[in-house]
Amino acid sequence: MTITLTTESIRLLTLFENITNVSVKDCLVTKDTIYYVVEEGKIGLAIGKNGNSIKNVEKVVGKKIKVFEYSANLEVFVKKLIPQCKGVKTDNNSGCVKVEIKVSKNDRGLVIGRGGEKIKVYKQILKRIHNVLDIQVK
Repeated sequence: MTITLTTESIRLLTLFENITNVSVKDCLVTKDTIYYVVEEGKIGLAIGKNGNSIKNVEKVVGKKIKVFEYSANLEVFVKKLIPQCKGVKTDNNSGCVKVEIKVSKNDRGLVIGRGGEKIKVYKQILKRIHNVLDIQVK
């Protein structure tokens, strides 16, 4: 699937790359947070020592920054995206990829977020990167 970026996303993506020296695969902007998906194995470099790179970007853009590490393997990527995930099951029926994740009862609210905000962001990222149509939290 091709990722479509807005002018603002491209500007923020370039800014992040210039500050952290890490190439970005995708950038998703919400009203108060910017989500970056960085190259595999580069997340430590993107965060920086004591989180300094992230703090610098947050100061410049005035929003929270969340960084996730890319993986070509869908199950590995889901586990990196949602660390509370205990298990991942994928269903690839007729080209429609669906993901079912298992989380503990205590972590369900944390994964879904208030009003479903976090799960919506996860769905968007997975759709853009791995063409996933739906996520179910069990």
